[in-house]
Amino acid sequence: MNDNRVGMALLFPLLAVLLIVGYGGGLGVTFMVVYASFNEWGVVALGVALVVGVPTIAALLQRSVERNR
Repeated sequence: MNDNRVGMALLFPLLAVLLIVGYGGGLGVTFMVVYASFNEWGVVALGVALVVGVPTIAALLQRSVERNR
């Protein structure tokens, strides 16, 4: 049983790091592709869409969850 705890103690932080690296790398590649296609203003538009869109979607989803309770 003790081996299981040690394995999980190593596995979860490793998975968290890999998930963050994958997400950040994917986002970085997305920004590079947008820059190559649309120059600076494409990157600005994508950044604004993320800054405005993500909280808006989260608020709408939260409102939907609260209505269904």
